[in-house]
Amino acid sequence: MSQILNLSRHASDEEAQLLTSLLIYHLVEQSGGQVHFTAEEIRQMREKLASKMVQIQLGDELRLRIIDRLPELQ
Repeated sequence: MSQILNLSRHASDEEAQLLTSLLIYHLVEQSGGQVHFTAEEIRQMREKLASKMVQIQLGDELRLRIIDRLPELQ
């Protein structure tokens, strides 16, 4: 059965860092071994983070989704 993981509640800082490192490695590997960002793209991503967030869903598979941030978290 899958569950929504709130890293701040369900994982230590060490576990969250390990999971983040593994996810970055997997995504870069799936993208041909390189991912490039311009300074403008980074600025735009930071702006979007004010209204969006990444949700991690755990189960037999790990799934990431970009969802709208709840108003109380903005």
